[in-house]
Amino acid sequence: METVSLPPIASSFIQSLRSVGYSLESAIADLVDNSISAHAKSINIFTQWRNGNPILAVMDDGIGMLPETIQKAMQLGAINPNQIRDKSDLGRFGMGLKTASFSQCKKLILISRTNVNDNWYGICWDLDLVEKTNQWLAQIIPYDVCETYLNDISFPSATGTAVIWSCFDRAIDPTSIKNDRDYERRIVNLIDHLSLIFHRFINNDNVLQKVNILLNNKVIKGMDPFAINPEPEQLASTLLSEQAINIGKSTIQVKAYILPHPSKMSHAFSNRVSNKGEHHLGQGIYIYRAGRLIVAGGWQKLAKASEANKLARILIEFNNDADHLWCLDVKKSRVELPALLREQLKRIIFQCSIKSSNTFTRRAKMQSLDLESIWQRVFDRDKQYVVYKINRTHSLLSEMINSIESSEIKSALLTLIEKALPIELIKNDIAALNIKLVQETEDSNQMIKKLIQELLNVGFSTDSIFNVLLNDSNFLLTPQEIKRLIKSAEG
Repeated sequence: METVSLPPIASSFIQSLRSVGYSLESAIADLVDNSISAHAKSINIFTQWRNGNPILAVMDDGIGMLPETIQKAMQLGAINPNQIRDKSDLGRFGMGLKTASFSQCKKLILISRTNVNDNWYGICWDLDLVEKTNQWLAQIIPYDVCETYLNDISFPSATGTAVIWSCFDRAIDPTSIKNDRDYERRIVNLIDHLSLIFHRFINNDNVLQKVNILLNNKVIKGMDPFAINPEPEQLASTLLSEQAINIGKSTIQVKAYILPHPSKMSHAFSNRVSNKGEHHLGQGIYIYRAGRLIVAGGWQKLAKASEANKLARILIEFNNDADHLWCLDVKKSRVELPALLREQLKRIIFQCSIKSSNTFTRRAKMQSLDLESIWQRVFDRDKQYVVYKINRTHSLLSEMINSIESSEIKSALLTLIEKALPIELIKNDIAALNIKLVQETEDSNQMIKKLIQELLNVGFSTDSIFNVLLNDSNFLLTPQEIKRLIKSAEG
């Protein structure tokens, strides 16, 4: 059969490549992948606004590249995604460097060398040149110009690699009135993204190599989404189960964790486990490829996000030899669970869900049995429902209510408060994952101090106030903190 060659039209095809769907964060993460694959120990991201003409560079101290390797790295689709890779190789399609860079800017420069005795060698993709000539023409950068570029970004190593972006036209929002502020915001988001995606490399958590990642020479600290590296006097998570699942010739590691109860985590540790300490947003399945996080949370349609599940997290890890099972996309930000794994995960998720829910239920039972609480949880086993009633024997509350002479009015008032509890609104707020349900919006210590002052003003003793605050776990105060607040309120 007769054939015809139909090569892509350079000026048109390059615009399609620019619209793969990278964000600034995912694009930079793709470049960091390459640095880790090059066995870098330190990766420094340099960026400056430069009066609306920003520059951004990803620099590493890895093994570097020879000139022919640099040319291959800058060629589109130069690597077959089906070829066998080194276990530490985070690449996949041979497209990431180019597509990630083109998605953000129009000028991509790659400079590298493997030996201090060699000259630096660089290649530049200028998309304006591609569009003008309608050809896949890249420019070779003279070695002295390479050194000028490296000096401009304060390249810190004698060997290694630098990827430099300039002529930004996608990373900056053209509708933003204050582009500099918008760019700063994106850089802050970039730090959060890298601290999560590469947390195992940063924390040296069961990976082949530890990596330091810096932004403008400031070290990025790794997140700890499974709470396995707690701070002193903080509880670690519970490893509920661990198993290896074989699919064909590939082995997939699955670990199920239950986070400590939020009351057992400090504010700082809670923020390392979940972004802004919002554990309900971080619940679910975390999928890693060779130590690099691909999917961060969510239940992959195997369960529903809920308050009861918010302490449940499942770690799944596969090596790059199992890529064909996962339908990994070019951006390395989406996968599809293999069907065989989905069936086994249902059982693991069910066990996790029960354990996560029990953490809260057990704590609630402890509160109702051992501590004095204004609200009591009443569970009807026959009708299978829970109702919350006011504790009419609560010491402070009963003293307040007893000031009302009519028993009918007292009973009616308490019943009215119970019936007015907005159950449906609370359920809706819990279901809305972008809303954080809290006890009080103002500073909690200030609120408690104000409460103490009001109780003192109406005649309650400091001893009775102390006992109530100590025995009601909703306040989460130590005896020393309560005494300090009472003293401050009295003063």
